[in-house]
Amino acid sequence: MDLLEGRAVVALANHELLPALDDIDAEINRLEGIRLQIVARAEDSGYAQELGARDTVDLLAFRYRRDRADVWREVRLARALPKYGAVADGIADGAVRTAQAAGIVAELERVRTRVPVEDLDVAETQLVGLAAHLAPTDLRSAAKRICNLIDSDGPEPEENKAYDRETLTLSRADNGVKFKGFLANENAELLRSVIHAGSRPHKTKDGELDPRPRDKRQADALTTALTLAANAWDTNTATPNPATGTDDGSTGGAGAPCSGRAIPGHGAKANITVTIDLEDLRAATANAVGQTVYGDDLSAATIRRLACDANIIPLVLGANSQPLDVGRSERLVTRHIRQALIARDQGCVICGAPPIMTDAHHLIHWKDGGPTAIWNLALLRLSRESSGPGVGGVFGGPGVLPLPVRRGWLVGV
Repeated sequence: MDLLEGRAVVALANHELLPALDDIDAEINRLEGIRLQIVARAEDSGYAQELGARDTVDLLAFRYRRDRADVWREVRLARALPKYGAVADGIADGAVRTAQAAGIVAELERVRTRVPVEDLDVAETQLVGLAAHLAPTDLRSAAKRICNLIDSDGPEPEENKAYDRETLTLSRADNGVKFKGFLANENAELLRSVIHAGSRPHKTKDGELDPRPRDKRQADALTTALTLAANAWDTNTATPNPATGTDDGSTGGAGAPCSGRAIPGHGAKANITVTIDLEDLRAATANAVGQTVYGDDLSAATIRRLACDANIIPLVLGANSQPLDVGRSERLVTRHIRQALIARDQGCVICGAPPIMTDAHHLIHWKDGGPTAIWNLALLRLSRESSGPGVGGVFGGPGVLPLPVRRGWLVGV
């Protein structure tokens, strides 16, 4: 098909450029839709194996000199597309681009086995409608959020799988170290929060703009975070006062705080901002989710666990999405309370982990009115299983010391 009707591109007037691009774009999308159908047919028929290839991905990657990862995504989309008629029709009539279809189908496939068919159909129709307004990346984000909301199991099972994929690899380099890895869920959000907060440009002493490029500023932010962490770990040993020869409560380490002996495990974590409906936060049902600033959605159960001792800022929404609360630092455990908990519990009351590896958890969740008091607190090793509404029934009421419980019980935060 000669879309330019034999004319050279240089012969097109300015007002003809966009119409020509519109025609070409529509034709490319139409041909990509046909290509997906042919790929699906080749995959179903086993034609690649007949030709001696290992699979369709190998055949197409070799024949058309394409990256295997790109071909694999295309084959996966072609294989799943027949299950989603609205998306396939959208590709055929030009309403949905193949890149948009890939995002929609990937998210629908993720929850397909856990979501009623009628809910899946409604979500598909809504996402096809959004394709007229959103770029592929934005559309995939919308698809992920919609699928999380209709998923009866919520995002928590996927979160737990993501934790298992966490990695960190260090390798030697000239005068340094190279590293790569993957962090999941709130760990990813924590890293982003720390790096973004520490990598803001700063003017020089002369008032000039920060000369550091963004990647250098982010590296400096990570170095600062590591230095602070090293100093915090170094505070378990107090530094004797050289004047008196006695322990004055100050802490060692360059740049370490000197406001008294550190309490193992005491102190808020980095700031994390999460937007969540108040009732969802209280109920922590499986399909309740909150939205972080930098990362993906987190389940309400995870947010409840984080809210106990992280310096989290819950932008809680009530009726008509009105902000009700942007965080209250009073709920955080003080140094003196932490010290008393260590003296009483001697570490995690479930597994016996040392105090430095534990967090102070409310037996009655602070959002449910539980006070930050000794009788309403217990030391627990931070666990992704800690997601329940409260543990008053497990440990007992006021004045009752925590009793040993088996690992895996739901724990409030």
